[in-house]
Amino acid sequence: MQPLDMRDIAIIDAFPHRCQKKVLNVGCGEGRIDWHLAKIGYRVYATDIEKPEYNEIPFPHDLTVYRSDIFDLSSFPIKSSPIVICSQVLEHLKGYKLALVHLLALTEVRLIITVPFRESFFSPGHINFWDDGSFVWTKSTPTDFKEFKGIDEFIDLCAPYSTTISKIRTKPEDVEKGQWNHLIVVDKRQNI
Repeated sequence: MQPLDMRDIAIIDAFPHRCQKKVLNVGCGEGRIDWHLAKIGYRVYATDIEKPEYNEIPFPHDLTVYRSDIFDLSSFPIKSSPIVICSQVLEHLKGYKLALVHLLALTEVRLIITVPFRESFFSPGHINFWDDGSFVWTKSTPTDFKEFKGIDEFIDLCAPYSTTISKIRTKPEDVEKGQWNHLIVVDKRQNI
């Protein structure tokens, strides 16, 4: 299994300290973080639009993978979890606001989301782009320019819960390339 990168470590660092060790990962992809969480004692339910195939042996007994669609809550193996992760998913979804509503419904204590800053780590499947407010429109801005949403919209979308947003890097080279991810942590125990 691949080692964790700095984004994975930031996600794990955002876990609440006193919480049941059960995690739902929505949009798990290759499941790198899931494998490690199961190895350190978490009961992990990993889901993706297509059921991932893990080839690692031995397969952790506390890791189960499922095919689930964030737009269909009935497709999920569990109805809720103390900790829900959704990393590098929302930038791919046309209906990301509905997906966020569903993620909040699945979360008992803490929801942890990551999305790339602007077009960092660009892939052809990205249709949503978030900015930190540093972009300035100019007369030379290309007409095919993709409009950035303000990352602070997550504070409004996740109200009334406490929401924090920070910047994280995936690898040291990200500094030179000017790319990062936003780490969004929503704590449902704290109403604001």
